Amino acid sequence: MLRNYLKIAVRNLVTNRVFAGINIIGLAVGLASCLLLFVYIAHELSYDDFQQKADRIVRVTMEYSMEGKVGKVPETGTKVAPEFGRQFPEVESGVRMINRDAVVIKGDQQFSEKRVVFADSAFFTMFSFPLLKGNPQTALAGPNLVVLSETKARTYFGTENPIGKSLRINTGGSFRDYSVTGVVADCPANSQIKYDLLTSFATLPAAKTEEWYSANYATYLLLRKPDDIAALQAKIPAFMKTQFPDETPSASDYLTYNLEPIRRVHLHSDVEGNFEPNGDLTYIYIFGAIAVLILLIACVNYINLATSRAVERAQEVGVRKVMGAMRGQLFGQFIGESVIVTAVATLLAVLFACLTLPLFNSVSDRQFAIDVFFKPENGLVLLGASVLVSLLAGSYPALVLSGFQPIRVLKGHLKTTGAGQFRRALIVFQFAITAILIVCTLLVRNQLQFVQQKKLGYNKDHVLLLPVDREVNEKISAIKSEFRQNADVQHVSLASNSPVFVGGGYAMRQPGMPEGQRKMVTGLTIDEDFVKTTGLHLIAGSDLNAVDMDRIARSDNDSLTRSRFILNESAVKELGWTPQQAINQRLDVSGRLGLVKGVVSDFHFASMKQKIGPMALFPQNGGEILLVKLSGNQLSNTLQFLESKWRTLIPNRPFTYAFMDEEFDKMYAAETRTGRIFSVFAFLSIFLACLGLFGLSAYTTVQRTKEIGVRKVLGASVFSIVGLLSKDFLKLVLVAIVVAVPIAWYAMNQWLQGFAYRVAIEWWVFALAGILAIGIALITVSFQSIKAALLNPVKSLRSD
Repeated sequence: MLRNYLKIAVRNLVTNRVFAGINIIGLAVGLASCLLLFVYIAHELSYDDFQQKADRIVRVTMEYSMEGKVGKVPETGTKVAPEFGRQFPEVESGVRMINRDAVVIKGDQQFSEKRVVFADSAFFTMFSFPLLKGNPQTALAGPNLVVLSETKARTYFGTENPIGKSLRINTGGSFRDYSVTGVVADCPANSQIKYDLLTSFATLPAAKTEEWYSANYATYLLLRKPDDIAALQAKIPAFMKTQFPDETPSASDYLTYNLEPIRRVHLHSDVEGNFEPNGDLTYIYIFGAIAVLILLIACVNYINLATSRAVERAQEVGVRKVMGAMRGQLFGQFIGESVIVTAVATLLAVLFACLTLPLFNSVSDRQFAIDVFFKPENGLVLLGASVLVSLLAGSYPALVLSGFQPIRVLKGHLKTTGAGQFRRALIVFQFAITAILIVCTLLVRNQLQFVQQKKLGYNKDHVLLLPVDREVNEKISAIKSEFRQNADVQHVSLASNSPVFVGGGYAMRQPGMPEGQRKMVTGLTIDEDFVKTTGLHLIAGSDLNAVDMDRIARSDNDSLTRSRFILNESAVKELGWTPQQAINQRLDVSGRLGLVKGVVSDFHFASMKQKIGPMALFPQNGGEILLVKLSGNQLSNTLQFLESKWRTLIPNRPFTYAFMDEEFDKMYAAETRTGRIFSVFAFLSIFLACLGLFGLSAYTTVQRTKEIGVRKVLGASVFSIVGLLSKDFLKLVLVAIVVAVPIAWYAMNQWLQGFAYRVAIEWWVFALAGILAIGIALITVSFQSIKAALLNPVKSLRSD
């Protein structure tokens, strides 16, 4: 019996190969989309699951308040880990870390490394990063020690054993000889801690002091029991109040620390990551919903295409029932056909997923390997999805087809009014999803264009960013002079950071403020060329000059007026001044005393998800980044010129650079990734919805073939017949658009709330999405309508 059903199922699929092919391709595309998105979601949800002690590891973040304004940062001072270990029995050990750029010299080769992490000696006992060579207890226990990742060990030493060998490393100061004490496995892609070289924290001068306020370090604690997290968190605020008995802050000022379980940091933390940007749980929900909806659209296609062939299969069902076939047997046969179609589609889905993986990696900004599809858990998910699709997509057509009454069918009386209404509802569902995805794609792109085109308050075009060290700082005058010999180099400046993202937190106060009262301000150290290099707009006072830079370097100046500050409009407003009133006012910025010399227009020094806050620019001899403003003419030649000058002046550091606009784009990587994914899967939903509409139009055309023949005999034109067959479908699409508009508006309004500066949701976006949906539907339906309208009426009426 089963063998006979299988033969019949295969024969039907081969006979109707066009419909079968559309079914298989539609399901394959849906399953492949679901598989790709599941791999991405599973990766995001698995962050730090490999840590064997993850239930006891917490990240410490700092929270502070000044004048009622709360700030949160992922960094802490050097004192948190050792002091918490001494004061709280819940803490077993702690690790402080900081990531630095570095230059590594091996023989006559130079390497520029971006992921050099300084870490305390407890690193390997806390975290589950396998040490392939070396002793985990002593690998980082002392100054000037380095552990190489497996990849970097091969880069520097090939197949040799690197243990005991040395590398010359410069992390911003001067070159030192580091002894290689171990080789560690490359960090997993789903780790929030990313490294290529691990160096000992004891190497840093900061390791010799313990400070609360110098918040530059990531701090992780290993607790004795998982239940200790809540108990320790409850103790911290009261303990921190005892640490500053000599200070008299206002009632709203405080400093405390929060504990975040390591597994929750990537997706649940409201504080940005230390080593890589956090993920966003909202996007996980969005991508999960897209995966489910794409799969549902594929199932709807199968239902529509299967039931559209009900007329063709009705007589088969009638004959088989007359011959004694039971409804359950017929139901089993049609479910069997669904299983065969889904099985073939599943195999094709794996093939499609493998072929499109490079494109998906590019869209999602991930680096998945093909073997990810063959992991047992992913195989089970695909198998489960296939079984679900077989039942979901096959059950309704099987019920409809097996339920036909043989006498009515064989007499030609076949009516499926209820089923027709259900099919129309499914078409509305499909196109509503399609319209929602189109609207979301348009608005995400609009927001990203808004971010790119909005006036930032500084000029990010053609600005070169070069990381620097102590040698560069010492030779900065010569570097500036040599660089400016090129006519395409307009300005050169040294600063602690570029204006794209400034994270330095400071406190500012006026001399007349009550003791202990301070206001929160973001600070950036600059030189006399920074304002010109970045194109900041000076609205009051004057820019820094060489005298101001010289003043802070001399010890014989009046300490009360040593510094000169440039404030932004928000900082001036916070202090209660107008820009003109601020000039020559005395100011204290975290112990730096001086006068306000200039005021610049507000500029975006963080993501547009945040409102512009107070900013103070102040002079400092030395910095961490060199900014070179270029004209943009003959860019390649200018870069070659700069590199040749750099190699002459700074022979021990590679000429590595980035452009400021590239750094700016990195801030919106998650939004850009979301926009790309929306675009791709909006296209796929359109493709699948068109297949479903094709199925329904094919069904309707078959049902109305004789009516069309009669109308043509009576003189109806092709255009009128096409209009007759198309208008019902266009009504369904219009209903879908009406359903989609409020849902899309609500979803995108919620998403845009995450931006302090955002586009308005305008009517034309919905109009454009509607026009696109209607146009796509019209093209799809017209294929069947025109084909039916051109059919010879003699053939359609021959059976009557």
